[in-house]
Amino acid sequence: MRKIQRLSELLELKQTMQMDFMNYLEGEFYSLYEYLSNGEIIEEFQLENHQAMVIIEKANELDLLTKDNLELEYIEEIQIKSNSCLRIGILQLEDIQLHYFLKG
Repeated sequence: MRKIQRLSELLELKQTMQMDFMNYLEGEFYSLYEYLSNGEIIEEFQLENHQAMVIIEKANELDLLTKDNLELEYIEEIQIKSNSCLRIGILQLEDIQLHYFLKG
């Protein structure tokens, strides 16, 4: 499981993750930046710990996250070209923290 709070952390993942998935995650990060930033430049923007984007890398992590979790708000499946991704919203401090799991 990896947490992403800064653009630099997201860009580091580009070396190890599938490109279409990374493009999707970048779009998600930029949307959060537009919504949550207070005028700071994107290189200085940092998501709060409870707002961090979380990349789930293993199926057992997904099971632990979704099994009997009272804070689970939603799970949606997103089609990214020939792959699909689960986008999971978890309630954290009156905010929704986004978790992502690339299927397949």
